[in-house]
Amino acid sequence: MEVTEFVLASDVDNPLLGRTGAAAIFGPQKGATPDDVASLDAALAHFVQVLANEIGSEAQDAAQAPGAGAAGGVGYIAIAALGAARRPGIDVVLEFTELEQRLAGADLVITGEGSLDEQSLLGKTPMAWRGRRRDRGSL
Repeated sequence: MEVTEFVLASDVDNPLLGRTGAAAIFGPQKGATPDDVASLDAALAHFVQVLANEIGSEAQDAAQAPGAGAAGGVGYIAIAALGAARRPGIDVVLEFTELEQRLAGADLVITGEGSLDEQSLLGKTPMAWRGRRRDRGSL
């Protein structure tokens, strides 16, 4: 794995822990109560400490990295254990699919989001696509 490059494709850049971490931001969306959020955040913090005891302080640093809070902490493991570099998910998908080239000249692009809410502003596909089009002067 020494020559393998891992990429974390993440639409959000939340850290793992704290008021903008995985439990605090995404827990309530999944039905977590305030008490649940506190318990989940404490459990994640404990996990970080356990991993830090095994691999060193980079485990603690990774908990604050952008994207560490993605997918309930999967982003954290990718960063801490695999040394993944985070890239916005939209960038990875557009590059892989060559979608921008395929849509050149399109008058309308329809995309979707499970729930268009405040979290959508954190870089999810519809808002990221809009930002890319605006940056290129085509919106």
